[in-house]
Amino acid sequence: MKQNNQQIGDGNDNIPQAAKKGAEAAKQISKAAAQKAAVAGVEATSTAAGASVAAAAKGGQAIASIAQGTAAGGPVGAVIGAAWAMRHTLFKVLICVCLILLFLVTAVVSLPSIIFNQVFRTDPDTFDASKATDPYEVFDEMSGSVSNSVAQGYDYALSLVEQIIEDGGYDYDYSMEALINHGRTSGGYDICYILAAYSASMEQRGTTKTDMETKLNSVINEMFPVSSSEKEKERVVPLIYPTYSDVTVSVITNKTETGTIDGVTQYYYETGTRALYQESGSETTTEPITKTAYQAVTVEVPIYSGSGIIGSETQTYYTASGSETLTPGTEMVKYVECTIHPFDQAFILSAFQIDSNATYGQFNIPTGEAILNMANAMKMTLYGTLTGGDVPAITDAELNAFLNSLTCSAARKELIRVGLSLVGRVPYFWGGKSVAGWNSEWNTPKLVTAAGSPSTGTLRPYGMDCSGFVDWVYKTVFGTGLPGGTWNQWDLTYEIDESDLQPGDLGFKAAPATAASDHVLIYAGKKDGQHMWVHCSSSGSGVVLNSPTYVTRYRRVKDFDLENFLPPNAGSPIAPLGPGGIEGPVLESLTVDVTHYCACTKCCGPNAAGITASGAKVDQGMVAMSSVWPFGTQILIGDVLYTVEDRGAEGIESNRGRVDIYVPDHQQALRMGRYTTTAYIYRIGR
Repeated sequence: MKQNNQQIGDGNDNIPQAAKKGAEAAKQISKAAAQKAAVAGVEATSTAAGASVAAAAKGGQAIASIAQGTAAGGPVGAVIGAAWAMRHTLFKVLICVCLILLFLVTAVVSLPSIIFNQVFRTDPDTFDASKATDPYEVFDEMSGSVSNSVAQGYDYALSLVEQIIEDGGYDYDYSMEALINHGRTSGGYDICYILAAYSASMEQRGTTKTDMETKLNSVINEMFPVSSSEKEKERVVPLIYPTYSDVTVSVITNKTETGTIDGVTQYYYETGTRALYQESGSETTTEPITKTAYQAVTVEVPIYSGSGIIGSETQTYYTASGSETLTPGTEMVKYVECTIHPFDQAFILSAFQIDSNATYGQFNIPTGEAILNMANAMKMTLYGTLTGGDVPAITDAELNAFLNSLTCSAARKELIRVGLSLVGRVPYFWGGKSVAGWNSEWNTPKLVTAAGSPSTGTLRPYGMDCSGFVDWVYKTVFGTGLPGGTWNQWDLTYEIDESDLQPGDLGFKAAPATAASDHVLIYAGKKDGQHMWVHCSSSGSGVVLNSPTYVTRYRRVKDFDLENFLPPNAGSPIAPLGPGGIEGPVLESLTVDVTHYCACTKCCGPNAAGITASGAKVDQGMVAMSSVWPFGTQILIGDVLYTVEDRGAEGIESNRGRVDIYVPDHQQALRMGRYTTTAYIYRIGR
């Protein structure tokens, strides 16, 4: 044993050395501790506590390496080095205890008071004993308050778009169709950042929900910036033309004067029949059409009284006269292309009157950096960690073509059909799980609360993560899934060779605990000699079908009969059920562009009388679609079954995949906006 090694309790404290190391510690703390307090403070608390326990158990050797130099241990190592320069065990224990308390205090003051004052009572003046003290409950309440303010900001942006259209006299339908709306899901703001910014602006004192709401509401007109650009386009003026039906008409072919009675001339009438045409309705076209031409003719027809003819009159009918081409006219229309930009988090600083470059006194670092650190500290405390391209939906034809290329059991083929049914339709959502079948909450904004992702603490369109997708596919087909994360799914499978892969087997990026992150995929089969995998990609694409090269481990699920099981609902579309469930088969699935309208003049123009094109009074559950779909057609969108009862302007009439859903309120129609999704036709016509 080297003689300069210091032993616990040997009775010889080196006071000068301890003082020197203490000075080094103080110097490093003043330089770096404030910068790391928000995040590292939370981590250091547990680190210091763990080091103390280790010291008691192993005589301090667990932290001996840190104590040897401040370069390796940073500020923490400097302080422990100073402690270990003391020779008495009592001093060492006391200093380590003080160290733990120091980091606890640092962690507390680094956490946003709007959430954690109810937990730690650091500001007694605003502590409310009648309210929740669980940080998760407080966070839910405050995040709801922030979301409400952001929703008001989004509503303001929508109203501003309408004001721009009205003030400029622009065509409303074209302008709303041209709207580029990046703010619909409000997914671009970080609630933890907003709460931290508010707490920092108040220097962690006097924070209240009401005050925060007031300040946020003062900048609702800045949350979603709106820009606009005038456009012009040629619009086809729909041509309305009459339609005709054939009719057999009794006509007078000859009349002979037979005398007079009481001065009234009397006639003898001879009659016959003619095949003519009469107007029966009208149709509208936006395209040139060639049709039968009709020429008006005037014929004399008898007037009957009983069984006798008492006179005659002239009527107009039509005869076919060759063909004619009808061409709709055009006109130039001005409209405005408005863009609602994503949530601008910079205006949070404006709401709370924060200069991000000013020094934040508590930590002696720029306020902007302090806010980020505080937000990260809150995520660390609530979620435990900080670490962490849209694709087109697959068509029925593409899905069926891929399935037809597979040579495997019915169960395996059904797994792939179900998995592929979500390609391009369901996004990636960290921690996202789901029950079997369609989930109506997919694609709706939700708060990410699961640990381990940069998206934690933000709103994102709801979907599934990689293991959630695998679980959902098996659950939907077999009724029993593969619950848990990738590690648990690894345990529910066994190793196979790559050459033994069959559709429905699983692939893993790595074995558990051998890599910083893992990913699980479902093997779909081969295409052009490449392994194809269907999986929920964390790159932001959501459910995809592709051929990644990072798959290194191949496994097959246990306790599932993938060769002989006959799925009871094989081939059924993965569609939501309507109210009470829907009887009958899906006649067609199609990609639709969904918009919303109400019965106001802005949405309906001169037809704003509350009566649909079918004659029914407008009501919820009704939609407007192209005349390709007869009135009475039933279409399932999300988990709601709608009935076609209305028509629309050119944008609807010329697009069989356009659906305009009626809602009772104009603001609701604006807020719900437009989106693309998959719909299901259950009935055509009445």
